[in-house]
Amino acid sequence: MKKGIIKLIFVIMIVVLIIVGKNIIDKKTFRYEETLENSLSSYMVSGNASDLDPIVELLDEYANDKDIRNGIQSYSYSFLGDWYTYLDGKFDCDRYNLNSCEVQLSEFEVLNSKLENLYSIKSEEGYSIIVTSAYNNLSSEGAKKIEGLEKIVNSPNATNPDDIEEERVQKCAVAVDCESCRDGVCTCYYLDEDRNREELTCKKDITN
Repeated sequence: MKKGIIKLIFVIMIVVLIIVGKNIIDKKTFRYEETLENSLSSYMVSGNASDLDPIVELLDEYANDKDIRNGIQSYSYSFLGDWYTYLDGKFDCDRYNLNSCEVQLSEFEVLNSKLENLYSIKSEEGYSIIVTSAYNNLSSEGAKKIEGLEKIVNSPNATNPDDIEEERVQKCAVAVDCESCRDGVCTCYYLDEDRNREELTCKKDITN
């Protein structure tokens, strides 16, 4: 009888060790990247803080595992950084493209606002989705970009590029060798700075 009890206890101990070991291994090998990507992507599009709940839950679940917690925060920072980089290269903004600068400015303002809201969200254990230094870095870079865009947008010299028709009219004004004129409409040729020849249909007051 004693031997049977000892054997049963031994079996129970093995089962417990297997379960505990499995839980430890599962935690250490947990892949959180897909959860973070889905959650952050949804939030960046919708601006709805509830989309971040899965990340907050992970921070609480792994509150006692510093490696995983740091990994979650680092991955979130990297993902958000990529979003800033994407927005920075999304538009062709300079003082000759005022419309693009205005749209980019608006999107950077929204992005920085979303970042601020994201950082303000804390888990029950007090952890944020990204650490303070990461937040300060992204927020600062966004503020610098916004400041630069505001200078362009507010500049009295900022203009929008000519549309196709405006560009054609300007070229026609200096076009040469007009021919085949009919009812004031001619085939003319425009030479650019490199002496490349472009054929245009222009309105010309041609007198014989």
